[in-house]
Amino acid sequence: MDKSNILKKLWIPLIVVVAILAVTGLYRRNHISGSTLVNGYSRPGGDTLAVAIEMSPLTYNFSTDTASGFDYEMLSDIFKQHGIAARFYPVGALESAFEGLYDGRYDMLVASMPKTSTLKRYFPLTDDVYLDRQVVVQPGDSTSNHYISGAQQLVGDTVWLPEGSPYLTRLRNLSKELGDSIYIATREGYSSEILAIMTALGKIPKAVVGEAVARRIAQRYPSLDIKTPVSLTQLQCWAVAPGDSVLLDSLNRWINEYKDTPRYAALADRYLN
Repeated sequence: MDKSNILKKLWIPLIVVVAILAVTGLYRRNHISGSTLVNGYSRPGGDTLAVAIEMSPLTYNFSTDTASGFDYEMLSDIFKQHGIAARFYPVGALESAFEGLYDGRYDMLVASMPKTSTLKRYFPLTDDVYLDRQVVVQPGDSTSNHYISGAQQLVGDTVWLPEGSPYLTRLRNLSKELGDSIYIATREGYSSEILAIMTALGKIPKAVVGEAVARRIAQRYPSLDIKTPVSLTQLQCWAVAPGDSVLLDSLNRWINEYKDTPRYAALADRYLN
């Protein structure tokens, strides 16, 4: 079957996406007075850092007037300890966040990002924040003809990724290693969390997601299978705007200091294990 026809059949009505956003707590209408979290973009002045942060159950999420997430809590602790003023801009699509980082709208980007040579060509990357790998998120019926038990079975298949995902590099390399095509489907504004939920709801066949994110989503959707890796364990990092070596050096020092604290161990146990 023609791949374009497959993608047309996978079109999801806008109302479904809005419903998913509402359920997962990613859709917010009101600004929180006095918070460093904002809905609309307005470049902060002075020494206040503009931080784009990915909305996901691992990195940053918001519910019942409380912000949480491994990266968000870690960076908030670091900024508080060192007296750094910052404004967080939650983002769903990493492509626009990378563009904002490149053109100077953001000082740094916090997301589930493997430290790859491709990403390093464009942005300064911090030392590793934690370890993770990419996995296939799919329906849990191992008897299905569409079930993927090994990465090599992705040849000729279509998998979904968030637009601008750094995982695209891994899938392209995997395609070269296997000597055949792996087809990639994306849609503007669809995050890893949305794609995983859509897979659980049977709206798309499979997606590639970071294992730490997939594990947390699978707690809510136990029908999901997340056992098939498509990468080895990789260093996960944050990115800063090109040319900002001062911020990069400071972040590296602060990250390594923080990783030796009981607070880091507690966050890792809560979000990563």
